[in-house]
Amino acid sequence: MASDIALGSSTEFPVEDPDSIRIKGIVGRESVISPSEPNNERLGKIWDDPPGFFGWFLALQNDAIGGRMMAIAFVFFLLGGIMALLMRTQLLWGESEFLSPQTFNELFTMHGSVMMFLFAVPMLEGFAIYLLPFILGNREMPFPRLGQFSFFTFTLGGLLFLSSFLFGAVPDAGWFAYVPLSGPEYSRGLPLDFWLLGLGVAEIAAIAAGIEITIAIMRMRAPGMTLSRMPVIAWAYLVMALAILVAFTTLLVASLMLELDRKFGTQFFNPAAGGSAILWQHLFWVFGHPEVYIQFIPATGMISMIIPVFARHRLVGYNYVVISLITIGFLSFALWAHHMFTAGLPQAAMSFFTIASIMIGVPAGIQIFSWISTIFFGRPVWTTSFLFVIGFLFTFVLGGISGIMVGVVPLDLQVHDSYFVVAHFHYVLIGGATFPILAAFYYWFPLFTGRKLNEGTGKWNFWLTFIGFHITFFPMHIVGLLGMPRRVYTYQEGIGWEIYNQISTIGSYILALGILLFVINVVTSWRRGEKVESNPWKADSLEWATSIPAPSYGFAELPIVQSRNPLWDEKDIRQEEELETDRRQENRAIRCMLQNLAGWPLTWRAALTTSAIDARPTEVFRVSGPSIWPVVTAVGLILIFASEIFSLRILVLSGAAIVVLGMIGWHWPSPVETTEHELEFERTHGIPVYPNGSPTVDRWATALFILILAVCAGLFIFSYFYISLAHVAWPMDNMDDPRLLLPAIGTVAVLLAAAAMGWANRRITRGDVAGLRIALALAFIAGGVAAGTLVYDLLAVVTFDHNINAYGSLYWALTIFLIALLLGGLGQNLFTQVWSWFGIYSAREHVAVDIGKMYWYSMVAFWLLLAGTVYISPYIM
Repeated sequence: MASDIALGSSTEFPVEDPDSIRIKGIVGRESVISPSEPNNERLGKIWDDPPGFFGWFLALQNDAIGGRMMAIAFVFFLLGGIMALLMRTQLLWGESEFLSPQTFNELFTMHGSVMMFLFAVPMLEGFAIYLLPFILGNREMPFPRLGQFSFFTFTLGGLLFLSSFLFGAVPDAGWFAYVPLSGPEYSRGLPLDFWLLGLGVAEIAAIAAGIEITIAIMRMRAPGMTLSRMPVIAWAYLVMALAILVAFTTLLVASLMLELDRKFGTQFFNPAAGGSAILWQHLFWVFGHPEVYIQFIPATGMISMIIPVFARHRLVGYNYVVISLITIGFLSFALWAHHMFTAGLPQAAMSFFTIASIMIGVPAGIQIFSWISTIFFGRPVWTTSFLFVIGFLFTFVLGGISGIMVGVVPLDLQVHDSYFVVAHFHYVLIGGATFPILAAFYYWFPLFTGRKLNEGTGKWNFWLTFIGFHITFFPMHIVGLLGMPRRVYTYQEGIGWEIYNQISTIGSYILALGILLFVINVVTSWRRGEKVESNPWKADSLEWATSIPAPSYGFAELPIVQSRNPLWDEKDIRQEEELETDRRQENRAIRCMLQNLAGWPLTWRAALTTSAIDARPTEVFRVSGPSIWPVVTAVGLILIFASEIFSLRILVLSGAAIVVLGMIGWHWPSPVETTEHELEFERTHGIPVYPNGSPTVDRWATALFILILAVCAGLFIFSYFYISLAHVAWPMDNMDDPRLLLPAIGTVAVLLAAAAMGWANRRITRGDVAGLRIALALAFIAGGVAAGTLVYDLLAVVTFDHNINAYGSLYWALTIFLIALLLGGLGQNLFTQVWSWFGIYSAREHVAVDIGKMYWYSMVAFWLLLAGTVYISPYIM
């Protein structure tokens, strides 16, 4: 295996300029590419991020963004760990005064929030952004600027959240922020606003990364990497990303509703005005329990990659492992209420969630037996990475067993809110996520840096971490069964809890020492670690087919995948194997195309899309280059959330203006003329070339965005009916039923707008630019009429305000959400109209029109569901 598959690849396709090509970057940097240079050097000049201080903000390569996300997430992990040590020190003795009750409340709130929101998920997403282009055999993620936006949004959101310490307004209502404790009556002031709005920004960052991860896995795999050949880690990240889109959107909507209660007087969670405090628990745990599996699922993907390499044996039961991952992803959304067994749920509901809690142990157990079988039939190599895998297996099995226990109602009623539960979820979260993350660092560190972490220090790191963890958390099971409640800042002396708390505190110091050794190992090995060459672990997956450290473009000549273990099964991933004649001829055609793509084009970043199921090449498209606009957008978003914390509405509007400006700059067309070379490439290889962006990728992104909006709409509708069904009469308090004339007019207008967008798409596909402009204008007018009917209804027809009771809050919230959906479609339409007059669109390239059509078609469904809920349901309830 060559150290870099780009070396030696042939280039048969013509170069644009026989002498040289100049590329001018965003900051005026100009590089000259000569056809005589090797392919990897020529590609490096195209794909490298800009240098210098300003270039740091423009950087968007997957290795830069992914590496930074991992680094920042690890810093947050250390801060969360320090908070935990302070709490354990407080509990070393009964009736200790090391921390005040208020400080302890603040620390356990911040510790849980940092670990759940700012460490685990961003760390795993950082791994995904860094590794997936290499593992999938492509050059980059589909939306590098979205990854750039995600990083800055996550970082700035985390800093905004932690700045609560500087303002003396630290959140203190727990990482779950139960109402009414977190509501306007019992949590006045800024602390809970920091929690809701600071973490809200981080949630947006997670959703943005989830979109990019999903599209990369589904449409940017190497040719031949069918779904049945996809590495398990890719399956795991696909399940995780889709779960993020649903779960984090749920928390974002719930946080918005609570912030509206706190700042604008709505009554969603106020029982005295017809709202429901239990509604918050449902919404939060619809996020909260899948959040555990959002961490666990990609961690198990890492385990499934690492075990076969060090066991020197293929993964046993690949198909069953994949099915288990998908099953866990679905079931994770079916057992949220087992956190609410003491909240007064109906007996039938508790029985259902008990069954679901037990059932999820089945697919998890299948994975455990797969890993054990792989090790049993293999010849294990006991590296530090493998030791952390074994530590994961032992620890997670214990956490899973206690999880089945607390999923049974009678036991849960006894141990709920006790230290038994604290022990359980730390066994699951640290055993199920942190141990695999540490194993992954030891495994992929050579790919990141070209050096190995020190194995001697690593083994000390493992044993101190493993032993310290179990000394810390196992006694909590016992003290919890003895009755010690969680979240208490102290306890009485002489009641039998001291010894268990003292053991746990000593264990936490040992655990901290193990983490400190890891930090030391990373710092020293980064500079003086053993240098490695290609594939130091003799692994089987594509990321080890590149040179080390990996180049910015990943692969010059993309590989063809013909098995699940390409580096073990294929003599050369650049050549066809001994296959039947038809397959061999097809692979030769694909290889010829990939060889040409290795040396062309030389003026823009080219990547390949493949079909979703069988990974056949479908498009060559231009990946976006460095830009400051995603950073501007992130800053504007932070300004909105930070200003709202302090109720500075003028600055909120300023932030919104910056976001709009940033989005316009971000998506400002920079068209590249389709030349004869693109057309010749298409004629030669039979796949289209899109130098102005991929229609496939953009359509997938739009579909996922519509999914997010559908989740939002579903949550508002769920909240509406959850509250309405608790009342005998609806609308409550003898309020009048809504009037139907305006929504009827709006319904017709929305249908006309969708029809006009469909007509616009048909016009441009036939090259009729004039017809396109007319259809877009008609769609804009119709959409404007629909929005106008809702605005007029709220301002001139409705006789109640949003804060009168829960019905008023829901009426206004659902209507304003529907208006926002319409305004979003009108904004996209206006943007498309403007550029249609500049001649941007043609029968060949008109993806903005396609996106508009998709959005307005979905708008019909949103209108019928939301408007039907607001205006029709009161008449039939």
